Amino acid sequence: MSLGKLYSVALPIGNELDLTRRAMQVLQSVDVIAAEDTRKFAALRKRAGLSMEARVFSYHGHNEKGSASGVLALLQEGKHVALVSDAGTPRVSDPGYHLIRTVFEHGIPVIPIPGPSSLTAALSISPMPTDPLLFLGFVSPKPGTRRNLLKKHFTFQGTIALFESVHRVTKLLEAIEQEWVSAEIFIAREISKIHEELFWGQVKEAVDWSVGKKGEFVIFARRN
Repeated sequence: MSLGKLYSVALPIGNELDLTRRAMQVLQSVDVIAAEDTRKFAALRKRAGLSMEARVFSYHGHNEKGSASGVLALLQEGKHVALVSDAGTPRVSDPGYHLIRTVFEHGIPVIPIPGPSSLTAALSISPMPTDPLLFLGFVSPKPGTRRNLLKKHFTFQGTIALFESVHRVTKLLEAIEQEWVSAEIFIAREISKIHEELFWGQVKEAVDWSVGKKGEFVIFARRN
């Protein structure tokens, strides 16, 4: 029996029209879809008009290690599996590490299906230099851990990319201001969604701008 293939499929980060034709083809042809949130995937499926017979099951950060063995068994049976996160590209601050590592260890083909990513979308319109760029993803909400991370990278001669979500963005920017004193900031909020918004300025201004803002944020910070 031939082995199945694991596809890492990028999904839209907001607008369903950003779903690529190749991603649609893969999602409609695989046997199983491992989704970070089955309800969100079902909503995207409906909006995008996807017709598929694949079994969809939950694969998220809390069950990742256990589910990886189940996916491996399916692949060894010859089933083709698509890995998808809630939005954007798998593994970019989303689950998938244990599964992909396990699959590689067993010699099973892994195929990336490129597409939307909030990180690269924000990068493509950033007015700041991003060479070099250090991506830190989501930082800890714990004040001490967050401060230590910023102190650790105080001497980095480049731009740092961060993800942050609603309710914590102001605290993160305040921490940057406190630890770095002065920094240039670029923020892309709710990329490709109805309330898409951009900010570019100094960190003190960014703190004021962020108060009351909701959504998902990509933040580029560069110490002056």
